[in-house]
Amino acid sequence: MGKLKKVVQSYNRLVRRKGLAGLDTAIILIAFIITASVLAFVAINMGLFVTQKAKTTINKGEETASTALTVSSSVLYAVNYPTNSKSYWIYFTVSPTSGVSSVELDPATTGLSFVATQEGLTLSNIYKYTLLTVPNPGTLYVSGNYLTLLDSVSSGGNTYEYYPNPYYALLALNETLKSVKNSPIYINYSVISLSSEPVWLKHDNNFTFTLTINGSTVNYYVFVNQTFAFSFPVAGDPLVGSAIAPAGSTIGFMILFGPNVGSHVFEYQTINIQITPNIGSPLTLSEYIYQPEGSVTSIG
Repeated sequence: MGKLKKVVQSYNRLVRRKGLAGLDTAIILIAFIITASVLAFVAINMGLFVTQKAKTTINKGEETASTALTVSSSVLYAVNYPTNSKSYWIYFTVSPTSGVSSVELDPATTGLSFVATQEGLTLSNIYKYTLLTVPNPGTLYVSGNYLTLLDSVSSGGNTYEYYPNPYYALLALNETLKSVKNSPIYINYSVISLSSEPVWLKHDNNFTFTLTINGSTVNYYVFVNQTFAFSFPVAGDPLVGSAIAPAGSTIGFMILFGPNVGSHVFEYQTINIQITPNIGSPLTLSEYIYQPEGSVTSIG
């Protein structure tokens, strides 16, 4: 009987030791699980943070690397058809790309180049003037008629100012630069006599255009003294007075061909125009010019 009692007591001690060992193991296991959970939470949080930062960096990189401008119209080219011995101008419009809040188009920070490989012609940094910074060039009095150059429309509490016609913008540029010595452009509404014309005026490249003002037809004579490009608001710009083109606006660009360059005719070849704004990558227009059917042709 005493031996049996000792056996039972020994068995009970063994069971208690196994129970304590199991409890110790459970406590250690729970501690490991809690620690691992905390570490996993920290790691996941750090991973999400790093991922978000990487996404932000990628977005910023895309915003910087993508083109900030997009072409928003056909490209127009004017030559003296049908003789085709002179090129006069190229005109197109651009807008800020979707997702871009605004683009600065100051000639001091924006570049424009023109390349016609077949002609062996490369023109760099020819963007010289902008009418975006000219609030109101005034009203012209021509041959008994008044012509308001800059139109405006109000919508949503904003006033949008624009030039309804590229020729109006040309007249506004002429008014803006008329006090500039040896201006790159000179426009008159009558034939200039040799005795009255400015001594610096060049006749190597000139063209005419016609406007109907209050029912009267007025012929304008344009003399281009150097090759250059300029810009002006066409639509959706409430910020006339600054060189900033906001989202939703449309800006016109015109390249005018002056002496020597105007003698190049770009039919049946590809021309490249590149605009380099202060943000994003350059906008490149690559256009093939077919035989025009008139003095102005759409090439793109």
